[in-house]
Amino acid sequence: MSRIVVVPLVGPFHTRFPRYNAFDVRDALRASGVEALALAPLAPGALKGQEWHGTDEIVLPLGVVPWAQRAGLALHEVGSFAGGEGEPGEAGAEREFEELLSRFEAGQERLRRVQQAEKPIERLLTSPLDLERVRSELMPAVEAYHGVRAAEFGEGPGTGWAQARAAVMAERVLALPHERVALLAGVDDLVNLLPALTGRVTLEQLSLAPEPSEEARARALLDAAMRGEAKEPTGLLTALRELGTPEAGYLEANILLEHSHIVEALEVLQRVLRTDFQEPYYLPGFMLARLGQVYDLAGRRDDALRSYRGVLALSYSPAEAVEVATAGLEAPFGAGLDGDMEDDANPSADHGG
Repeated sequence: MSRIVVVPLVGPFHTRFPRYNAFDVRDALRASGVEALALAPLAPGALKGQEWHGTDEIVLPLGVVPWAQRAGLALHEVGSFAGGEGEPGEAGAEREFEELLSRFEAGQERLRRVQQAEKPIERLLTSPLDLERVRSELMPAVEAYHGVRAAEFGEGPGTGWAQARAAVMAERVLALPHERVALLAGVDDLVNLLPALTGRVTLEQLSLAPEPSEEARARALLDAAMRGEAKEPTGLLTALRELGTPEAGYLEANILLEHSHIVEALEVLQRVLRTDFQEPYYLPGFMLARLGQVYDLAGRRDDALRSYRGVLALSYSPAEAVEVATAGLEAPFGAGLDGDMEDDANPSADHGG
């Protein structure tokens, strides 16, 4: 190992960054020519199962990992999580540490200083950052925040053993049998990972193409539809129809339903049902959960039950879809509700896909 291309990840916020979305990252990795990917958000062995799809770093299941697997690129899970077998720290200790501090006046003051240090990050994340701003603005703010956190709490349970876990991840990356690797890691992990690697390997920056690919543009459109923030949906609905993919159809139905067009939403979902809607990873579960809800609203309880059971029969369904399906099996969706659907009944309301 002699060179590492550093790829900063920002969790579900990629869906709010039209110029740094999951497909922008995928396209940049494809152009980089790396031999392998080191995945810091995943623990060793995670890719052997299905639960890794639930990672907060949605770039991985939404764009990067499916592409890498199809391209035959080597994938290595190098993450370290407190409480894992042989890993530094204990699961849940960070939360317990903060709860303990909150019981005392001096501890409350420490917590306030840490919370204050997080505000610049929160402000930055409200704007659509690109990769350059992630590096030049977000990363310094994250580094400053973790500096305050370490000063107030000390390395250990208060920081989630961040430095110790970073040291473990760095060794795993350096041990990979490749000349040039892309390291994908959340910005919080990079704060300690980069110092652990500096001086031991050449660190390179990921480069984005000057203009997004057509697929990346489409991903930005789908992300905008997923967020459900369009005040005037006509143009968005037209764009989704022109895109014509199963995911676009699912999102079109969501928008129609939000505006109380139940019959039209059902027609669109039934059309999607007749396609191959296996990708992206979240779609089968969300699609069937939403179909069950719309069947309930249309008074077709038997069809709704079949859809909910379909969610639970999948090899992987997002937790939100499972929650909707479980509730739908217990009682028809919409019973006792008036007007528009509530966000907590929306299987995609808080999901980045």
